[in-house]
This record gives sequence, structure tokens and C-alpha cells, in this order.
Amino acid sequence: WRSIVDSKNYNALYILDNKLKVVGKLENLAPDERVYSVRFMGDTGYFVTFRQVDPLFAVDLSNPGNPVILGELKIPGFSEYLHPFADGLLFGLGRDADEDSGKAGFLKLSMFDVSDPTALSEINKLIIDNVYYSEASYNHKAILINSEKNIIAFPAEGKYYIYSYSREKGFEQKAIISLAQNGGDYYYYYDMRGLYIGDYLYVICSSSVSSYSMQTYTLHDTLDLT
Repeated sequence: WRSIVDSKNYNALYILDNKLKVVGKLENLAPDERVYSVRFMGDTGYFVTFRQVDPLFAVDLSNPGNPVILGELKIPGFSEYLHPFADGLLFGLGRDADEDSGKAGFLKLSMFDVSDPTALSEINKLIIDNVYYSEASYNHKAILINSEKNIIAFPAEGKYYIYSYSREKGFEQKAIISLAQNGGDYYYYYDMRGLYIGDYLYVICSSSVSSYSMQTYTLHDTLDLT
């Protein structure tokens, strides 16, 4: 929720009961910033606001009548999508940004340590040079994340990017899949989706379904839908 007080924009969090009556609230948060992403994990809520730097807030929601901000982390850039990755870890997909001007830059992958919500930290990050847009930033159905399979995959500017993650090595690029053939216009390959069945990853777009080994991410077969 955003409100304007004394010519400033503020953010707020409201908790409603089953009759839509406000039972708890936090107001006047993050002046002149806007909310970019939200994720609820058990009794804790996380949300990201942005203007020039990216504050990640952790809020204790265990007492609906008294929500409490537990922690706040400010880093350059912002996360437009948040997803729990493994115990104590929260993944963020968004954009890097200039710390002084707030101008958004390239796509950014972040891994946050949220094991202690009072001491949030960004333990790993990866900036994908010269890539600005991913549909996953606006549509959660476009991203594929599974910590057991150790895969983080999403479309970006006509290609499909696949990463693994570990605390020791951070984000590792496993493959970049391009479905455009013979110099075809990659704009036709937006709206890509990925899913896995067994040990195979399937990348689907409006013109084809392609299968890849999840061991090597080499092409196994393609079904032409045109």
C-alpha cells in the first residue's frame, strides 16, 4: 500500500482478518520508494523497495496485531522477484543500479542469507552483462527454481539462461539456450517456459518444444510446432 503524506510517498503493510478488518499495520515505510517484490515464508514476510538502493525488509508477522520489522538490508539495485531457495536462503532476480543516481542497469541474481531475519545479508550476486530484461521479473510462471535439482532458469531477451548455486561458488552458468535458428528474429522466442521431467529439461516456446539433458544441458530432441 502506498500513501502520500506531506508531499512524500510512503509504503505500508496492513494485516486483515477474515472480515477484512485491519488488525495490524506498519505505516510510513521507505519514503519516496516503491515496492518491487514481496514473499511470505512462514511467519516472516520479506519485501523489497527501491529508489536508489534496494532495501530488503524482513517483517515478523507471527502476531497479526503487532507486525514488527526485524531487519533491513540496503544494497545497490533491486529484486523484482523473490523465491525461497533452501533453508535460510532467499533468491532474488532483479536489476543492478547506480548507487548515486538509481539508474537501473543489467539483470542481477542475488542470494540472501535470511537465517537470521535481524541480520540480513547478500552472500552472493551475479550481474549478467548486457542483458536488461527477463519476463520472469514480471511473471512468476516464467522462472524455474528448484534447490534439490539445483537449478535456477529463466528466459531473458530471447534466450533461456540456466544457473546452479552453491554457497562456496555462488551462481554458476550451466547453459544459455537459444532457440532461434538460421538467424531468426529472437523476438519470436519470447514467452519461453521451462520444466523438468526426470532428468530432462524441456524449453517451450510458441514454435517448438526442445528437450535437454540436465547433466550436460545438451540438446536431445526438438518438436517443431509451426
